Amino acid sequence: MKCTKCGKDYEIYNKNGLKIPYCPETKEVFLKFPVLKTMSEKMDLKTEVLNPNEIDSITLKEAPIVCPSCGQTMEKIYFNGVVLDKCPACQGILFDNGELGKFFRIFMKKAPEIMDNLKFIETYCNKTNDEELNNQTLELQSKEKEHSVTSYNGFVMLFLILAIGLFFLLLTFGGVFFPGLSFLGIPGIVVSVWALTGLKLLKPQEAMVLTVFGKYIGTLRGEGFHYVNPFAQSVTPFQPISLKARTLDNGRQKINDEIGNPIEVGIIVIWEVQDTAKAIFNVDNYTNFLSSQSDSALRNIVRMYPYDAPEDSGVQSLRGDSQEISAKLKAEIQRNVKVAGINIIDAKITHLAYAPEIAVAMLQRQQATAIIDAKKTIVEGAVGMVEMALNKLSSNNIVTLDETEKAKMVNNLLVTLCSNKEAQPVVKSGS
Repeated sequence: MKCTKCGKDYEIYNKNGLKIPYCPETKEVFLKFPVLKTMSEKMDLKTEVLNPNEIDSITLKEAPIVCPSCGQTMEKIYFNGVVLDKCPACQGILFDNGELGKFFRIFMKKAPEIMDNLKFIETYCNKTNDEELNNQTLELQSKEKEHSVTSYNGFVMLFLILAIGLFFLLLTFGGVFFPGLSFLGIPGIVVSVWALTGLKLLKPQEAMVLTVFGKYIGTLRGEGFHYVNPFAQSVTPFQPISLKARTLDNGRQKINDEIGNPIEVGIIVIWEVQDTAKAIFNVDNYTNFLSSQSDSALRNIVRMYPYDAPEDSGVQSLRGDSQEISAKLKAEIQRNVKVAGINIIDAKITHLAYAPEIAVAMLQRQQATAIIDAKKTIVEGAVGMVEMALNKLSSNNIVTLDETEKAKMVNNLLVTLCSNKEAQPVVKSGS
């Protein structure tokens, strides 16, 4: 692979169990999500790293870049103040020098310093195996993972079972044709009827988790008419597991923000069942589990940020940085529900407000701040206009003013410009 900027061949960074292609000249690196995931496991993160390929593309006027791995045109994505290039074909992500630290900043407990990509990897991707074991996520005793179950065409098997059942029916009531086998008729009909229990019908985006005598044998996926082992029973016999994207709305919660202000926060979580075996066997009720873990994640994230912060302060806030907060919230929920085989598609704040008991006071505070800012702007503008007026009068030799007259003029202009009401002109007549 060659660098997209200088054209030199990539080299391989091979340390701490990482093999990362990079350009020794420009320090750009080309990564795929599994490598990013491995890097995140060696770092001190507070939330799970997101897959950049799940972020929607944006349109920029910049010339497109060709993927150094497969030669396809790469797409632009925006994340946490960084514009990255991703390849829709091979799923690779290109990080220019310094962008690795900016990308991981949102997930780290302590924001990293600005540094080049290789120095960032050497500085932060050095967690040992012992540290990784001490920071494992939630794990349960059940280690079931989804795998497919063997199934056959339901229509073909139905035809065969009916044909066999008809044969045994003839043995029972048509003993003239098979006099020596008539004793097999009744048992054969019973077995044929029992064999019909192996027929399963699935609609689009549905699945069945099947067990035989309590042992998990696999998951049946795919719409249509299927036939499986008649001994197999569905864990949810009356309702197949839905694989559709679903929305969770837990309502509004009252949570204290970073500085202790009580606020009301409401979120929606869009999710889907990814691993049916984990969803059924690892937790008691995966929908209730998701609901409780979403509440817990929301509280953890909200407590880390203030409700609001001045725009020029550089401090992230719940109101001003909704995109970054939503990304962290999604990662936090995903980490909590990974054991239940649930995939979080999106998580967004739908309601954000001060709690009723402090809402009036905080509104007055915001109004006071706005008035002060407005007055400050008015005064700064008025002083500039007075200065300009005096300079113009002096430079154009219109009138010569002594210090006392200048002071009176400054006073009058400031009163006129800074007043909330329109000034009334006064015409002086006489001597």
